[in-house]
Amino acid sequence: MAGIGPFSVLELVGLTVSLLGLFPVLRQHRPDTKWFTVGYLLLVAGMVATNLEAVVLPMVLNFTEHVVGIGLAGLVFLFAAYDRRSEVAQDTEGVSIND
Repeated sequence: MAGIGPFSVLELVGLTVSLLGLFPVLRQHRPDTKWFTVGYLLLVAGMVATNLEAVVLPMVLNFTEHVVGIGLAGLVFLFAAYDRRSEVAQDTEGVSIND
């Protein structure tokens, strides 16, 4: 696979896209969507670890990438979706869509 120095082009593009995506995520942050923001930050941490592992501490950063950037982020997004669904269901309790 093509690369720039020790870095993979695909991983550098992923890092760039995730860092650029931070701006709208942080700008639109609201208290009711805080867990989605945390999940996205964990994905970014995983992308940073992915790129840094080519240069320093490959075993530690590979573990960080998979546990934090993928596993923990997935669990946080699962909790965020459950929490948000619960909030929306509570707000619309008793409202019929057929009225």
